[in-house]
Order: sequence, then C-alpha cells, then structure tokens
Amino acid sequence: MTDRLDTIWDNQTAAVPAFLPKDIIKMARTQRRKQKIGMAVMSITTGILITYLIWQFPKEVNAFMIGLFIMIASMVIRIAIEYYSRLRKVAGIMQMDGKEYLGYLKTYYQWRKWVHYAITPLCFGAYLIGLIQLFPYFKAAFSSGFYTYLIVSAVVSLSMIAIIIIRQIKAELKFLKCLQF
Repeated sequence: MTDRLDTIWDNQTAAVPAFLPKDIIKMARTQRRKQKIGMAVMSITTGILITYLIWQFPKEVNAFMIGLFIMIASMVIRIAIEYYSRLRKVAGIMQMDGKEYLGYLKTYYQWRKWVHYAITPLCFGAYLIGLIQLFPYFKAAFSSGFYTYLIVSAVVSLSMIAIIIIRQIKAELKFLKCLQF
C-alpha cells in the first residue's frame, strides 16, 4: 500500500511545473507592466481623439462626429475594463496565502480570457467602424496623396495594434496554462 501511494505521489509531483513563487511573481509583474503600457497608449489615443473632437466640433451631428464618438467610446470602454481588471487583480492579494493566490490568478486569467475573446474584438471592431466613417470626410478635406497616406498609415497602425493585442493575449494564455498544473 505504501509503495503504491509513493508511486502515485511521485507521478503527481512530476506533473507540477518546475517554477518557483518568484517565477510566478516575475511573470505577473511583466504582465502588469505590459497592461500599464497598454492603458497609457489607449489613454493618450483617447486624449488625442477627444482634443480633436473639441477642436473640430461641428455645429451639427454628422457621420464624422459619430465616427469619432464611436472611436472614443470603444477606447473608453477598453480602458475602463483594463482599469477594473487591474483593480480586481490587486484587491485582497496581500491577505492571500500561496494556494489562495494561485487559485485567484487562475480565476482572474479565466476572466481575462473572456475579455480577450469577447470584449476586445467588439471594441476593436467599433474603433474600426468609427475610423471608416471618417474616411469620406478625409477624402473631401485632403489631397489624394495625403488621403492615401492616411489609409496606408491606418492599415499599418491597426495591423500593428492587432499584432500587439494578439501577442498580449497569447502571453496571458501562456501564463494561465502555467497556472493549470
């Protein structure tokens, strides 16, 4: 009986990943730093859009203004989710022991997974729709060369943002997988 329990125990410990609490802390700090950078970039972008909206505020509501509002709203929603996510992660951590913290991280990153697969595509899509609504006004206001530049830079910028978002999602999913031992 003792030999059988020893065998079961030995097999169980082999399944546990070889990382220490300091490794978990290091990964969590890296994720938090990236989250702060993302929030800063989104906040700056939102600030620029709001400044532009105030500066160019039209006298009547038109598709241009609606497009800007959609872009701003999608960014504000995403910033609010990231801020809430950050607050949720920090709340109560200091009172948890190792097992509670590990369980908490699993739950937290499961929730983040839902955010990444549901909310992020909706916000990105809404931002894209808002941007597309601006292009007819850009075409009328700018030269064809500058208009082409705006289209190309929008495609490049949005592609880079999509790549960054996908990388962040993959990193968080990898971290969640590390926690699932």
